[in-house]
Amino acid sequence: MTNNELREFNKKRRIHQIAWVTRDLEKSMKAWVENLKVGPWTVLTFTEKTLKYLDVDGKRVTEPFKFLIGISWIGDIQVELIEPVYGPMIYDAFIRQHGEGLHHIKEYVSQDEIDRVLQEYQEKGIEVTQTGQFKEDFHYYLNTEPKLDFVLELGNCPILQLSEQECPTYPPSP
Repeated sequence: MTNNELREFNKKRRIHQIAWVTRDLEKSMKAWVENLKVGPWTVLTFTEKTLKYLDVDGKRVTEPFKFLIGISWIGDIQVELIEPVYGPMIYDAFIRQHGEGLHHIKEYVSQDEIDRVLQEYQEKGIEVTQTGQFKEDFHYYLNTEPKLDFVLELGNCPILQLSEQECPTYPPSP
C-alpha cells in the first residue's frame, strides 16, 4: 500500500481498547486511580458460567476457568486490566513469559466483516489464539505477539449496560 492508501484505510479503523495483564487486579486499579486518576473501574468475573464459547488454541475449554477484569474509560478508549486466576487462557501464559504489562489492543470489527478480516490475517500467517463471548460482546485474539510484541484483539465492541449488582465498582461507591 502507498502512504495515501494507508492513510485512507486507517481513517476507517477504530481502536476501542488497550489492555494490560496483572497478577493483582485490585492493586493495579488502585495504582491507576491514585497515579493517573483513571477510574472508576467496573469489575467483571469471567468463568465458564459467564463467558460462552471460550476456545484457546482452537480447542473449546471444558475445564473450570476464572479471570477478573477491570474496565474504565479515558475519553473514547476503554482501558482494561486482566488478572488470570486459574484455567487455560492466553493471559496467564503471557504473564509467565513476559511478566505484567501491555497485553493487547482491541480493534472494532463489525459482525458482518469479522470472517473476512480474520481470513485476511490468516493469509498472513496470523492465527486466532483465543475466542469467547460475553453477552453480545465477542472477541478474537490474534497471535500478533511474535511480530508486534503485543496481541491484537478484534471484536464488535458493544457498550454493555452492566449494573453494580452484576459488576461491582472500584473504588466502591460510598
